[in-house]
Amino acid sequence: MNDRVELLKRTAGRDGAGQPVESWPVLREVWANVKFQSGAEVMRANADVSIVKCSIRVRVARDVDASMRARYKGTVYDIQAVLADSNDRDFMFLVCESAK
Repeated sequence: MNDRVELLKRTAGRDGAGQPVESWPVLREVWANVKFQSGAEVMRANADVSIVKCSIRVRVARDVDASMRARYKGTVYDIQAVLADSNDRDFMFLVCESAK
């Protein structure tokens, strides 16, 4: 575990005009192992988009779920799934994706 990753949790609120806004404050910072699985460039809405997929191995945390995000070296990744590590009950994998 030699990578620092921030786990972000969405919060909803209202701005000064009463309009709904969402923010992604840091829930906590954790040590992790980040492995990049693939990258691709695709067309979405007539624009080139780069998609990067990674797996982030962290210690088990019951409050982490697929509605959250992870930030690693300034890039924000949507957590797609939270999977148990079949080799070690103390760890889990965050399957993540980032599109730019």
